[in-house]
Amino acid sequence: DGDEIDPREIMPYAWNRLEQRAASGQSYDTRAFKKFLVAATKMSADTNNARMMEYLSQHNNSKYTGDQYFKQSENEEETVDESFSWNEETMSQALRRMQYAVRGEVVMRADQLAAQGREILYTNIGNPHQVGQKPISYYRQVLALCDLPAEQGVDHPNVFDMFPKDVVEIAREYREIIGPSGTGAYTNSQGVVGLREHVAEYIQTRDGYPAYPGNIFLTNGASSAIAMVLQGLLASNSDAIMIPIPQYPIYSALI
Repeated sequence: DGDEIDPREIMPYAWNRLEQRAASGQSYDTRAFKKFLVAATKMSADTNNARMMEYLSQHNNSKYTGDQYFKQSENEEETVDESFSWNEETMSQALRRMQYAVRGEVVMRADQLAAQGREILYTNIGNPHQVGQKPISYYRQVLALCDLPAEQGVDHPNVFDMFPKDVVEIAREYREIIGPSGTGAYTNSQGVVGLREHVAEYIQTRDGYPAYPGNIFLTNGASSAIAMVLQGLLASNSDAIMIPIPQYPIYSALI
């Protein structure tokens, strides 16, 4: 049927190795086949991977398709060719193909110009402190009081001389929510329950719809949240994601 997919097009590297070994009259025992599966699934599933296909066409024999990793028999001594250390061809091809414009060629060229003494105004990423914006002191003060031992922070006799009253009050509330283990201990995988309750209350007040702490995940910034969602959605190489253009570069980098 016309909808059938040729497996050779999905994983050209793996099929190349199978065909090369078959052409040479070699077979796989169980141990060798398991090793083949591990190696093959690490390679590119992209049929447009020109560098990989060029490599295969130039090294059209079993010596250069990784077969030196597989023993033909249980008694044969196993050797490893130095050419198969971790490199551009053996690494994850998805990682090698990844492009992250925020840190890409334009920024690298800008760094070169800056090193030559040119004045560069970087607008490739939201980085306000780099261009002179002063940090917002409120958040840093609250964090400081949450991190400091109580006797040096929220319970210090002169704490109100060092910090504004509202900062001290919210820091005490957060410390109570976090508990005696403090900010240095692991939390629930979704984040501190009490803080998620605050978030749920805010969402419900703002939107007028119920919000539940169990449905809320606190992450280390937006990028890690985006990564978690996309990693959960992309189950196989046949999945696709629609993203806006222009887009936040982490979308294309992760996909």
